[in-house]
Amino acid sequence: MRPDSPRSEPDAVRRAVVIADAASAAAALAAGADALVFEAGIPPGLVADLRARRPDLTLYATLGGPDDFGLDVLMAQGPDGVLLCDARSGRDVAGLGGRLAVCEAQAGLPDGATAILAVIGHPLGVLDARSFAGASPRLIGLGLDATALAVVLRETGALAQARSLVRLAAAAAGVAAFDMVTEGEDCSLERLAAVQQNGFDWVVVRAPASVAVRARDGAG
Repeated sequence: MRPDSPRSEPDAVRRAVVIADAASAAAALAAGADALVFEAGIPPGLVADLRARRPDLTLYATLGGPDDFGLDVLMAQGPDGVLLCDARSGRDVAGLGGRLAVCEAQAGLPDGATAILAVIGHPLGVLDARSFAGASPRLIGLGLDATALAVVLRETGALAQARSLVRLAAAAAGVAAFDMVTEGEDCSLERLAAVQQNGFDWVVVRAPASVAVRARDGAG
């Protein structure tokens, strides 16, 4: 499923959680996750089993970068979309789109069947945020990894500007905007409410060895 267009009134936040094994998948679903995010290395039959039990469940695969050699392994699992970490320009999204097209053709899937969620976590990505508009019809969401960006910037004013630029770029691209936070204090109800008030459609919650995607209108 693809996210709906952002609505004028805030809806209940939907949630997708990264999984590492069957136990974490079961725990995430028991806790009410609407979608799951997985990485290479999970048991090959786990995704197929999840699809058999929950045909409505949306599954995303995590990719470290557009040239990540793990793409073939991830695509063999048949994800609905790819969460592209550290996207630094629209060229990264376009390049990944080309690789996905090859994978889809080899798997006998329709061209464009696999969506892309792009995460900006480097100043280069922020400065070139406008390039994501029109980069690929596969792009359905553009997000900011403020934790990664803070390591470089170390200045709250610049982070606020980065959030605004990413939000504007998402609007220009006609896709949902999402923010990434760290599990713990950053996941308080007040923090999540602030994210929505700041104009983001999704919240991506990073936990130790995991990532959760909270989507207002359907990360799943």
